[in-house]
Amino acid sequence: MKILVTNDDGIDAEGLQCLVEVLAKNAECYVVAPDQGRSCCSHGVTTGSSLDVVSRAGNQWTVSGTPADCVRVGLLYLNLKPDWVVSGVNHGGNLGVDILYSGTAAGAREASLFGIPSVAISQYMRRDVERDWGLNARRAETVFQKILDRERPGAGFWNVNLPALPTEVTSLEFPVSLCEPESQSLSYSIEEIEENREIAGKSLVEADPTALRTVLYKSNYQARPRVPGSDVDLCFGGHATVSWLQSGLGGERIYRAKSTLDQR
Repeated sequence: MKILVTNDDGIDAEGLQCLVEVLAKNAECYVVAPDQGRSCCSHGVTTGSSLDVVSRAGNQWTVSGTPADCVRVGLLYLNLKPDWVVSGVNHGGNLGVDILYSGTAAGAREASLFGIPSVAISQYMRRDVERDWGLNARRAETVFQKILDRERPGAGFWNVNLPALPTEVTSLEFPVSLCEPESQSLSYSIEEIEENREIAGKSLVEADPTALRTVLYKSNYQARPRVPGSDVDLCFGGHATVSWLQSGLGGERIYRAKSTLDQR
């Protein structure tokens, strides 16, 4: 089997390189990935300027573009002919509405538009749980093996999120559940940075309406809303979550199934 691997964290990301090391034991792997991090780039593509493609050892190439660009370059320029495209393992979850912003998901989605089976794999992360990317890669490969032979209901791709399991849990036995992405968005705010909040006792706007304003995006990922049985709820509860997303002009329709991948 031939696998094209991409991501949105950049070619040197541990999630990608550890995954390639694991997959290469049973498959011929090619890597076409961004030359730097492109997180949250969604399904952007580069059409108005050129792309730099640089060859590396071990069937790897960097592209000065997005994950979707990387898939296009791999298929149309490098003429790779993969049986599967795997995007990830992303450094952070791509759950629920996050899928719309995700460059990782876009890499898999772009492959699906070419009719190639594909999967986006992301690692949900918690600050209080140490990350072992080698172990995470083996967990990713475990889930990948479970979906290899499953029926794909139309043109689309699989979206996988791995749970943040405690450090002492090293087993590859963990619940893997088919589910729907959470429909409620992560709550967030846009706030002025602290040092610019007041100037001479006045707000920045009052002091000078034309002044440069510096703001930050703030959110609490762990406190995001969730419906029982959604990907957010299950992944936060220790499950690897798997969702089928059908791509097309009508948007993404979610394949509804309430079962585990071990049920046929």
